[in-house]
Amino acid sequence: MRKLSTILLGLVLISLASLLALSLWLGQPAQTITHRILFASSKALSHPYNQQVLAGLKASINPSDDVELQTLALPDNVDEQATLLSHQKLLTGDQVILHSAYSLELTPQLENWLNQGIKLTLIDSPKVQLSQASQLGWSPQEQGQALAQALNSKSGTDAPFILAYQANNRESIERLKGVQDVLDQSGQAYQTLALAGDKLDNQQAMLHAVEASSSKPAVALLDQASIQELARYLHQNLAIPNIYSIGYQAQVFSAIEAGDISRNLTPNPYALGYAAGQTGQNQSDKASDIATKLTYQWIEAQDLFNPQFASWLFPLE
Repeated sequence: MRKLSTILLGLVLISLASLLALSLWLGQPAQTITHRILFASSKALSHPYNQQVLAGLKASINPSDDVELQTLALPDNVDEQATLLSHQKLLTGDQVILHSAYSLELTPQLENWLNQGIKLTLIDSPKVQLSQASQLGWSPQEQGQALAQALNSKSGTDAPFILAYQANNRESIERLKGVQDVLDQSGQAYQTLALAGDKLDNQQAMLHAVEASSSKPAVALLDQASIQELARYLHQNLAIPNIYSIGYQAQVFSAIEAGDISRNLTPNPYALGYAAGQTGQNQSDKASDIATKLTYQWIEAQDLFNPQFASWLFPLE
């Protein structure tokens, strides 16, 4: 009898506990409807740039929201990219963040998503023009324009600028066009230097234009291929004092720290990721403000050790 009463008491306690748990669960505020954010990039997800973008994106997500974040590495082949994207299962209210897409062939798939009520944010994808999509970042041509403005501000001699670009790199060529547009308008003389390959040995033979110059022109490096070796060679072997560059890469920062690169137009991928998250939360105005004010910054050697720039350059450390 005592054993039976003990069992009954246990059942009562279990029932009470279940009722209490149920009442507590019912009393909780309802979570936001689950939705997905798909981050798809044609650049390696392990690259520090993408790691910072993803960190900013995660920081923008409200912890109380039930959001599933997925990443997708896009292949180099455009047809394969379109096929892979078309296989993604997305619903109305989901968000796609497409990073570094340069093919117009993706447009039909992206338009299809927009028609389904799926939000689309493009980062560093200037070739994809969709009025309903949020565009963040600067195109390579805009980066080149900003670089040219800085070159003009440093001008004080008749020496032409040397614009070094990778002849087989689309982004590098577009940056070149941006620089040329501004310099042509200002009447500033310049020369272009088409670099072949990404090995310094292959490039040195093409640097005679710099060596032959009677003065010491400013040199703008429009590509990140072998940038650390190239900047060192220009600065230390050819005594070029003013070298400018664009990019976010360990080699770039090392060259700045060594004093081989004077100034670097440095993107803030963390801010881009945060802004991308804001667009998915219907905060497009706020995202635009973030992207405009925080996306790029000129960085010099002393800035690498300035706490003011620590959260900008290395927010994950």
